[in-house]
Amino acid sequence: MLPKTTVALVSLGCPKNLVDSQAMLGLLDQAGYEVVEQVQAADVIVVNTCAFIEPAQEEAIDALLDLAELKEGRCRALIAAGCLVQRHGRELLGQLPEVDAFVGVGAVPRVLQAVEGAMRGEKVFLDCPLTYVYDGSTPRLHTGAAWLSYLKIADGCSNRCAFCTIPDLRGPYRSVPPHLLVQQLEQLSGQDVSEVCLIAQDTTAYGRDLSPPVALHRLLDELLAVPFSGWVRALYLYPRHLDDEVIGRLCGGPPLVPYFDIPLQHASAPLLRRMGRAGDAESYLNLLQAIRATGVDPAIRTTFIVGFPGETDREFEELLRFVEAAAFDRLSCFRYWPEAGTRAAEMDEQVPMELADERLDELMQLQEDISLRHNQRFVGRELTVLLEEPIAGTELWRGRTYRDAPEVDAEIKVALGDTPEGPPGRAPQPGDFVRARVEFAEVYDLQGRMVSGPGDDKAAP
Repeated sequence: MLPKTTVALVSLGCPKNLVDSQAMLGLLDQAGYEVVEQVQAADVIVVNTCAFIEPAQEEAIDALLDLAELKEGRCRALIAAGCLVQRHGRELLGQLPEVDAFVGVGAVPRVLQAVEGAMRGEKVFLDCPLTYVYDGSTPRLHTGAAWLSYLKIADGCSNRCAFCTIPDLRGPYRSVPPHLLVQQLEQLSGQDVSEVCLIAQDTTAYGRDLSPPVALHRLLDELLAVPFSGWVRALYLYPRHLDDEVIGRLCGGPPLVPYFDIPLQHASAPLLRRMGRAGDAESYLNLLQAIRATGVDPAIRTTFIVGFPGETDREFEELLRFVEAAAFDRLSCFRYWPEAGTRAAEMDEQVPMELADERLDELMQLQEDISLRHNQRFVGRELTVLLEEPIAGTELWRGRTYRDAPEVDAEIKVALGDTPEGPPGRAPQPGDFVRARVEFAEVYDLQGRMVSGPGDDKAAP
């Protein structure tokens, strides 16, 4: 028997991209290719690229050029897929001669065609209308942590914010019908998955494009009917459609966790209008108050942009005052990037890069004090922890609480040694839930000690 052709995939960018990567691997696996983790062991290498901002494009091009060097050895075909291809189109054929095939975002289901053509020595470019969204109808090969999975409830975006390229890269907003999402969660519930994250570019816009429309809280109701013994976390909750119904579901108990990822981008009303977004500091504070009034100690994360064209010192000071008043549990901030093709890139009064960097540093320094105060509240309390991996050279494990989304938030370091209660149950494994008492608070992370092990009812998520 001849050995199978091996394929490795490098996935860059966000979790939404990762779902597409896993779909491409599923199609290649179904077609008889052997999927390997190490690119050095691959006959075919697929790179699913990101092109959201200039640094992401540079990372994608650097990755492709680095991997092209493997064509001097075992690698016979190098495939570029995803947003970089969608953004720059056929001009990449001349710019990246090292790449054998190009697959646009809409052509993800045709990855097998691209690979087979490249293996025959052809130069392949596949582009399709931006109508594709993974809906579970094709195989998906999960990669990375076995206990974590992302459920993409929609793709694309129709918001047209002044700074964003996503509508051009991924097309208009397209929701996956609820029954197909229920089927995917049912499949995940039968696997060793401890956490499922619901993702879309704008999760709260879910279902408004369906006929008849379906509100996000109705989708959550249908997902709650699926027996699932882990966490379900909703990400990217835009504030405009975050209503009492959604807040009530997310704060209503397992498997949904009271975690609110709300990308606000700024607090100044005039600047938000220039961004093409609604809202202001007052309405945002009212929203946060409504979430916290639920009494379940919700975790609230946000994202801001500093240095947007025309951002004045007064508007930045307003943002600082808002962050102090809002007291977010988690906060990310990015310096504005003028992306070609966006309205913001053509605006006057571009903020100097150095000033934007200074503002970013000042905002994150303020958030450090807020984050530490939040963490200190948990010292002495018990929390459920999802264990992820042992920390090399120590007796500690790295894990996350309900307050921590994967990749973007903090962690808790858990000691599994002897405790007064003598933790019952079997030895912990990655993906297990345990109970830990918090003993020490850092600026972002926590430290604690296990008091109930896996298999104990007290450790249930």
